[in-house]
Amino acid sequence: MRFEIMRLDEVNGTTVDSTVVDAASVSRIVQQAAAVGQRLWIRPAENQAS
Repeated sequence: MRFEIMRLDEVNGTTVDSTVVDAASVSRIVQQAAAVGQRLWIRPAENQAS
């Protein structure tokens, strides 16, 4: 499963940037963000039609 992770602006909560990663990478990214106090929004990535 793939997830979209969006980094949020600390002042107004708007999306600063986003990336799509596999499930194995989510924990590492969350730990890194927590270490520096970044706000994230994580949701399942939309499936792309083939």
